[in-house]
Formats: sequence, C-alpha cells, structure tokens
Amino acid sequence: MAGEIKLNDVSVATENAGTVTIAPNNVTFAANHAGIKAALNASGNPGIYACRAWVNFNGTGTVAIRDSGNVSSVSDVSQGRYGISFSQNMPHTDYAVSGITQRSVSYTANLNPIVMGIRAETNAGPSTSGFEITTHFTTTASQEDPVVVCISVFC
Repeated sequence: MAGEIKLNDVSVATENAGTVTIAPNNVTFAANHAGIKAALNASGNPGIYACRAWVNFNGTGTVAIRDSGNVSSVSDVSQGRYGISFSQNMPHTDYAVSGITQRSVSYTANLNPIVMGIRAETNAGPSTSGFEITTHFTTTASQEDPVVVCISVFC
C-alpha cells in the first residue's frame, strides 16, 4: 500500500511496496536495507535486538495459528509436541526460543500457579527452517496440550 508522510502539508516522504523515499534529496530505503537491519541490531549499551519470528496458537483440538510473524505453520506432532516452521529461514541455528503457555484447566492444589514448561526437542532441530517444542505441566511432568502457546524467536 503506497503512502505519503506530510509535515505542514509538505510531502517529506513517500512509501511504496516497502520502499521509503525521503524528500527533497530522494534518499531511498527499502524495508530490507542493511542500514535498517543494523539499526535494529545496534551495538551499544545495551544493544537492540529484533524478534525474528513469533506465533500465538491454539494447542488443543485442531491446532490453529491465531496470529504470527515469520511463522508459516504449526504442526501437531503428538500430545504436547508441536513443530514450528518459519516463512523465511533463520540465518543460523543458534537462535533463542522463549515462550509461555496457558493450561486448559485450573490447578489449585496448594494455591500454586499454573506453570507450563517449553523445551526445544534436540532430536528435531533446531534447524534454520524451524524447530519442535514440547509443553508439559511442571508438577506432573506430563506432556499436555495448552489452550494458548506463545513463542518468540531471537537470532
């Protein structure tokens, strides 16, 4: 979608298909420009690091993505085990995965909070195209299908 940025009714920049042109010298930056990437992964104290992929999905019944960025699919491998595939490959396999889940039933013994664990499956990755996770209830260590799984990938 093309657009225009105005300041006091004067056009200062235009955007078309991810490319921004700044007036009056027509300096152009594409969304994938090295300078933009360097800014997002800036060195400094501390640096700024961008999330490379994220997904929020339903882990019960028919697994379904609610919303995502750079995740093409989530597969239901078995109870409490899922495969996550990237739309665009990661540059290497040394990425960090973090996540949180919501259990489908309440757990009130000793008023302990509901806690689910997520771990990367070593026999299935990680690869540059995706990885597998398991979700389990920490008290019993049994694998379970949570109603909400949220995953973020940093690289």
